[in-house]
Amino acid sequence: MSLRVATLAVTALLAGCEARTEPATVQQSVRPAKVFVVRAPGQVTNHEFVARVEAAQSIDLSFEVDGVLAQLPVREGQTVGRGQLVAALDPTDFQLAVREAELEVRLASQDLDRKRRLLAQNGIAASLVEDAQSMLELQQVRLEQRRESLAKSRLVAPFDAQVARRWLDNHVQISAADPVLRLNDLHELQVVAGIPEQLLVTVNTERVAGIEAAFPFAPERRFPLSYRENRGEADAVAQTYEVSFSMQRPPDFNVLPGMTAAVRIGLRPPAGAPALPRLPAAALLSGPDKRFYVWVVDPESRAVHRQPVEVGAPDAAGIPVLSGLEEGVMVVAAGARQLQEGMRVRPIGAVPEDA
Repeated sequence: MSLRVATLAVTALLAGCEARTEPATVQQSVRPAKVFVVRAPGQVTNHEFVARVEAAQSIDLSFEVDGVLAQLPVREGQTVGRGQLVAALDPTDFQLAVREAELEVRLASQDLDRKRRLLAQNGIAASLVEDAQSMLELQQVRLEQRRESLAKSRLVAPFDAQVARRWLDNHVQISAADPVLRLNDLHELQVVAGIPEQLLVTVNTERVAGIEAAFPFAPERRFPLSYRENRGEADAVAQTYEVSFSMQRPPDFNVLPGMTAAVRIGLRPPAGAPALPRLPAAALLSGPDKRFYVWVVDPESRAVHRQPVEVGAPDAAGIPVLSGLEEGVMVVAAGARQLQEGMRVRPIGAVPEDA
């Protein structure tokens, strides 16, 4: 063996004996996951939905007469009181029309008095007095119309409200029915949420334990809601129905239309339902062995592990769990198919207080 070959062999042997560097462990990102807490039979289960705030009453104010906009003393976002002036047209033409009508009424009244005196002296026919009386009444009607037009040249707030939008600016010619302002009545608010059709069909009022709203600016507060109405047609894509809930405006928070909220509905189990905990359908998965399992979240490490379960036939309350889960366990309720054994998650939803 030549010296060169021997040198290469020794070099390769030494390289193989060197300590190998272990590859660095890649830290997995924490994946957000909606969780569901397994409850004891008969307990109230909470369902949470994304919602938005709307005004219970919203109106667009417009004039009933044509004219030039002369006053618009309010701004968007401003609060106005009932009866407060919010817009006005230039009153000059309307005031002149009223003055003209007043003079016409005076002339008609004088004409009637003169013809009555002549009738008393048998100087004219009675029909002429009747015509004068009708003319006076006609002029009085015209005067009332002119006064009404003058009153309609001013817009006042019909209730305590907030100015949501201004459609026009001052000193522009506008026509009757052109929108000028939009006012929102904020004494009572509506919280509108999309409720799945299955829940809307199967749940009755006896099962509703409570309805509350939560807002990002006050995560610890809960605001009571009451059912108001629901839209009769479902959303074509999401197959959800818009349900409106009434909420009194809180005195310590400036809750405005357009804000986002979360509606939480507490439901009791159906009457006569078997005393078994229920799972949402999205939490249940099947493995290669055809057995069902769920992802259980460790309350300390927030890591998930696969837990086999035995389930029964689904019903309106969910999928009954016959065995495999205990009360208080956190189960991934949505996005379970994207998880792997040991993956850490950030629970979203009904997280137990001691977790």
